[in-house]
Amino acid sequence: AAADLGGSLAVRGEGGERLAEHGRLPRTDDAELARVRLNAAATGVACPLSDGTWVVPLSVRSQDIGCLLFHPAAGAGAPADQLLVSYARTVSLLLVVQRSGAVEGQVRDDLLADLTTWDGPPERLVERASRFAAELHRPHVVVVADPQTGAGDLVESWAGGYVRHRRGMKTVQSGRLVLLLPGEDAAAVAEEVRTALAAATGTQVTAGACGPTRGADAVHTAYQQAVRCLQALVALGGTGRSAAARDLGFLGMLLAGDHDVAGFVERTLGPLLDHDAERFGNLVETLEGWFSAAGSPTRAAEILYVHPNTVSRRLERITQLLGRDWQHPDQALELQLALRLQRARTCLDPEPAGPPATVRT
Repeated sequence: AAADLGGSLAVRGEGGERLAEHGRLPRTDDAELARVRLNAAATGVACPLSDGTWVVPLSVRSQDIGCLLFHPAAGAGAPADQLLVSYARTVSLLLVVQRSGAVEGQVRDDLLADLTTWDGPPERLVERASRFAAELHRPHVVVVADPQTGAGDLVESWAGGYVRHRRGMKTVQSGRLVLLLPGEDAAAVAEEVRTALAAATGTQVTAGACGPTRGADAVHTAYQQAVRCLQALVALGGTGRSAAARDLGFLGMLLAGDHDVAGFVERTLGPLLDHDAERFGNLVETLEGWFSAAGSPTRAAEILYVHPNTVSRRLERITQLLGRDWQHPDQALELQLALRLQRARTCLDPEPAGPPATVRT
């Protein structure tokens, strides 16, 4: 627009704040600008300041939302009214779109703040999230990032544009940036956030992530795991790097500040615990016997006092619930640790109150 009009342009907001500028405009007298702007808004036409700058009102449905300032280049004549008005209308529309986007973004950000900290009845929160239910039921990743900078406004400004572009949500908790972003690969999303935020702020950024998660009621747990992942990264000397909760496994539980034993057992053995609680099964017991027998179904059958075929069928069901990699050394180690922790917790509380499922919590 500045090139088309032949001069310098600036956009001022409703309160006189600078929103955009191209070229160099003379320093204006605030009192004179206020008077001329009021006259321009009342008449709906461009009005000049004493320094030759033109003030063009910006309005939508007769509501004053700011003004456009135009200063012609040296030797240039008065601008074409038609062109000025045309650009003013375009800027007005852009400001309205920006404003509606900001309101929508604030609603989303407020929801994420509640999703990560909510301690009231879960039904109320799910009801509040109903507007975004379709979005939240698609795979999402929670990223908790800790930029080593005191420029909180810069971080929030960057995050605002980032989540708008990716149709996500943002909030700040305990000085850390929390993002909820569409995606399935938590490690990849965390690294993308870390790289982009570090480039924008020029500082070191550490990021922990968890996912994919689906549904509003799953965000809080994913947020807690992402925080523990971040804490574990720092404890391991990984400041300035990123990781997903699943990458750290039981190390994340051991190194995080709150040693979330229950959460680790739930994440590792959850499908088996659910199965046994719902069907009065004994997959957890079978898994323990299998490890005790050094992976021999025959020896495990002797330990469990069942037929080897029974052990084989149960192992097939365990594979269906945990995935084919559960016998991989890394995952097997985590399963054995979770089994020991679960047994220790059961010994400390041999008769938990409530239905069988409460043995997990």
